Amino acid sequence: MSKNILVTGGNSGIGLALCKLLATSTKPNSDYPSPVPPPCHVFLGARSAEKGEAAVKKITDEFPDAVGKIEMLQIDVADDASCTAAAAALKEKGVCLYALVNNAGLGLAQNEAGGSGPEKILNTNYYGPKRVTEAMVELIDPNEGRIVHTSSGAASMWLKKQDAGLKAILSDPDITFEKLDKTIQAQVASDNVGFGNGYGMSKAALNGLTLIHAKAYPSLKVVSLSPGFIDTPMTKGFGAKLTPEQGCVSSLVCLFGDVTSGYYYGSDGVRSPFTMTRDPGMPPYGGEDDPAQEKYNK
Repeated sequence: MSKNILVTGGNSGIGLALCKLLATSTKPNSDYPSPVPPPCHVFLGARSAEKGEAAVKKITDEFPDAVGKIEMLQIDVADDASCTAAAAALKEKGVCLYALVNNAGLGLAQNEAGGSGPEKILNTNYYGPKRVTEAMVELIDPNEGRIVHTSSGAASMWLKKQDAGLKAILSDPDITFEKLDKTIQAQVASDNVGFGNGYGMSKAALNGLTLIHAKAYPSLKVVSLSPGFIDTPMTKGFGAKLTPEQGCVSSLVCLFGDVTSGYYYGSDGVRSPFTMTRDPGMPPYGGEDDPAQEKYNK
């Protein structure tokens, strides 16, 4: 039986590449290993129905065998009503999701869409996964379901520059949403949002949300990941060279590999720290008691 997977932001970039790999049961050409996806039925989430349908057509035109294995689901992750309606549409079809991939995001080259502050980026990158997860969680298989949050290495790049207190809060496995949200809003109020109009901070907030979701949904595996520095519309003009397909390694590991709920995984699919950077190919992070953890702190 095929696995039902919803990927938000599926009409371009890494999301489109992931939908293609899932619908065709292929894995990317990469230096790092990833599982071959089992048969899947993909719901390509898109804010624009027109762009979503065009993305589905692009995949099925290139891979005719994917016909019937992928369909568009209109969903705007920045809008409560849209997320509720999308969940209702899946429920009406009797869909049980194997996994939700919260991939939709804003940042870097898209900062002009955020106005003069970080609020729009936060609404998409942080509150978006929260509202989508809350809308969809009852549809996720409680026996083997997974929630995958697409974060970024920019999260640890921002957080490693913060003081010990903030690092402790945003990596605390027992953090509450009230504490997380109060902390993030305090950074906004003090203009401690870092580069990219708050992009890195928004992804650090998403990592904190991953810890909250892992505890709130103990029957599911809930993880966050970095896809790497990938050439997409989000990074246009910033010198990214890896292809969107290569940015799917960690997604495939987190969807089908042996992962631990509440952990954050690097672009090579290996566990990484929240509070410091770890380059692909380095040894896996061993937790806060790892005596060699300074090796990550570049």
